[in-house]
Amino acid sequence: MLNAFRHEDDGCRCAVGERRGDPVDRHGDAVATQHGHAASSGAVVQAGRDAMITVEQHVHHRGESTWPARIGMAVLVSMCGTAVLVGVIMVVRSGIVVREVPAWTVPVAAILGAVPVLAQRTQQRKGARQAFLVTSAFNEKQWVAGLVQRLHRSLDRKGMDLVLKVPDREHDAAAQAHDLRRILATRAGYLGGVISPTELTRLRPYLVEFCTELALPVVFTDMDPFDEESEYPDNAAFVGYLSSDLGAEAGRWLVEHLRRRGVQQPHVLILASHEHVDRQNHCVEKLRAGLDAVSVTIDDTCDFSRSRAYSAVQAHISSATARQARLDVIFCTSDDMALGVVDALRETASPSTRDTVVIGVDGNPETRQMIATGVGPMRATVVQDSHRLAESAVDVLQRMVDGRMIMKRTILKPRVYQSG
Repeated sequence: MLNAFRHEDDGCRCAVGERRGDPVDRHGDAVATQHGHAASSGAVVQAGRDAMITVEQHVHHRGESTWPARIGMAVLVSMCGTAVLVGVIMVVRSGIVVREVPAWTVPVAAILGAVPVLAQRTQQRKGARQAFLVTSAFNEKQWVAGLVQRLHRSLDRKGMDLVLKVPDREHDAAAQAHDLRRILATRAGYLGGVISPTELTRLRPYLVEFCTELALPVVFTDMDPFDEESEYPDNAAFVGYLSSDLGAEAGRWLVEHLRRRGVQQPHVLILASHEHVDRQNHCVEKLRAGLDAVSVTIDDTCDFSRSRAYSAVQAHISSATARQARLDVIFCTSDDMALGVVDALRETASPSTRDTVVIGVDGNPETRQMIATGVGPMRATVVQDSHRLAESAVDVLQRMVDGRMIMKRTILKPRVYQSG
């Protein structure tokens, strides 16, 4: 059960909103920003762990009643419908209907009594215009911030508001299970949502239980939680990039780059995390299949953190310098780590890193701008297009809400953004 995961709630959350006039990169994409925002109109609602991401002029100005008013209306409608039905039953049992009232009026009266109740339930379903997003991480994750922004905009075009759930601890199953319980407790306000899962070995059974109990459309992204399509709950699907594809694309680029430079016995350092291990594993497979005598070192302790990658690469540079060895390429399984590596390379001069190049994963605006200049060691990134991902995820979510057919897996293909 979801209650198997427990931890203390710090009750501290920042609301993330949209700011007009955000900067754009050279490709016209908005540069995602993370900042607090509050407004008296209720455009951004902060409640403990939750932040509602909306466009201000659309919130509570559609003539929608408040929850207390909706509850009162539901009670009134139910009482009226019940009174009509009781009256119909009494008339039938009294025998009056046979003598004085045409028999066809009985089913008509019953239908009229049921219509207000059915209409109220339909209105409640239509009134749920919120979609949730449960992330596995947020701090030091530019790509996640960009995805939140684009999901918000895509949902807003369809008249939906986005409620963001940010975990207390990054990549932690217990923290994410807490957010899932919070959603179940308030599921009447949602039409469905998106989950970026974490620690799948621990969380996978609870994701199945969550989907079953929620009984609303759920789109998984970032990590495919199930090995087979048959394992997916009926109300769930996956949209996103596969970690194996991202790693393989990086490996192909590295093989071509090292061959073009004519590097003999190249050494590749991979900075990674315990999450998304297929990124580093499939990169290594491509390297060893395409290059002779390649040496690969994997450091999976960096946890997608810029600061951890900075410290880790400094230690690797010191080791390589002491051994008089080269670091030809550093592959980072996220752009945030790649930026930390670039910082360290700039500040730590060494013969071992004179010709080192860096490649990352994500396609963050800051990284692409750095690559476009052609100055410095950052030369490529494997792009996860957050705009394309958001549009695809929202499209699948909308189709599920409408009861239309979907594919259980929508796999997007990555591309490499490189200098030159």
